[in-house]
Amino acid sequence: MSASNQLGHAPVRSLFFQNYGPAIISLLSSIVHQVINGIILGQQVGKDGLAAVGLFGPVVIVLIALSLPVMIGGSVLIGKGIGAGDYRNVQQVFQFATTLVILMGGCVAVSAPFLTMPLARFLAGAGNLALTENTADYAFWQLVSLPVFFLGMIWGSFVRANNAPKVSRNASILAAAVNIVLDVIFIIVFEMGVEGASIATSVALACGAAYLFVFISKGSTHLSFSSFRFTLRLAQWKEYFQIGLPSFASEIAFSSGLLLINQSLIHYGATAIAAFGLVNYLSFLLIRPFTAAMIAALPIISYNIGAKQPDRVLATLRFSLGFTLILGIVVAGLGLFLSDVLVGLFSGDQTVSYRETAGEAMGLYFLLFLAAGPNYLLAAFFQSTGKTIASLFVNLLKGFLLILPALAILPDYLGLPGIWLSRSISEIVTLIVIAAYTLYFKNRYYTSDAILQVSGRRNF
Repeated sequence: MSASNQLGHAPVRSLFFQNYGPAIISLLSSIVHQVINGIILGQQVGKDGLAAVGLFGPVVIVLIALSLPVMIGGSVLIGKGIGAGDYRNVQQVFQFATTLVILMGGCVAVSAPFLTMPLARFLAGAGNLALTENTADYAFWQLVSLPVFFLGMIWGSFVRANNAPKVSRNASILAAAVNIVLDVIFIIVFEMGVEGASIATSVALACGAAYLFVFISKGSTHLSFSSFRFTLRLAQWKEYFQIGLPSFASEIAFSSGLLLINQSLIHYGATAIAAFGLVNYLSFLLIRPFTAAMIAALPIISYNIGAKQPDRVLATLRFSLGFTLILGIVVAGLGLFLSDVLVGLFSGDQTVSYRETAGEAMGLYFLLFLAAGPNYLLAAFFQSTGKTIASLFVNLLKGFLLILPALAILPDYLGLPGIWLSRSISEIVTLIVIAAYTLYFKNRYYTSDAILQVSGRRNF
């Protein structure tokens, strides 16, 4: 049985874990190098070093948002194309996506010298010069390396859509290994601090992208560089970006929400901002298992939509939702019961006020993981089945629309804990609202006709 046939016929649970295994290993390799990077920065540079990486997180999300419509839209169309046997269109999507991200990443990279310091002042505030300088050092090289970051993201996703998840995993492992080695060399040996960490990450991303380039060049997938042409022409570009739009909105809304939280913390002082940098850094690490679940489910869903097998699409959705609900309980428990251990491990700052603030923040902020996984999966499911507005609503609601009133109301009654709770409440309320609405109108979302009706005639 071919790899493509397995997506259409093998048991959903085994397929999910066949995809989840490489995805989580790939993401865990990234987590390992980020954990080591965080420990080295925390111990060698102090809390300002690690906080700088965490504060740059919302900008990373904006940068990811630029590539997500290309990555998600392309992956869904490639999966459907393979399911329908339309390999010519698969190659056209690959060429279009590659051309687009090179142009986008190149524009940001050449602008890096002019963007870095204003961006750092905005993120760190005016009261902490060391934190501002560390943030600027980290930001510069991240912006310069954006083209290879984009290429690694979309090529890895497209290779997974071609049912070669282990290749994407291997690229991530290679990048993580390179990053760890260079972290030790640049941060410890040459004492380059945050700038060294950023350079190490940039070189590692380039290595991961190069690995994917070599694999695709061998002709092992339906993608090809031998017949590759740079192009911005694609017949179904409207469908492409309609599929990808919710992911773009999700990341922009999410980043905006984080920036609102960050700005709300400024008048609470440098300790609160540094604590948020740490908690935000850890949340980016711990969201990876949920991202892996979406990555595991999406190729199965996309292929079976193209193959017109809606029952398998629904079975994949049900299983992955249950899996992420259980996982969310485990991760939220880490924030509640192991916060002191995590704060001590990732920070060189041992002051009582910092440890107490960061510990409290972690316990409340990590409650968001109770709903984050199902929200991810529902938004991706709606995207794949043509319910663009529903997917957009999920992403905007949890990322921005509910955070705004939460920040306006909760701190007045709870003080600083109200800020830590704002995003958690937004995620949980979003899941309750979207689950209630879509189950009430079940025929629009969770039936065979609804899944196969991807032309966009009814997209909410």
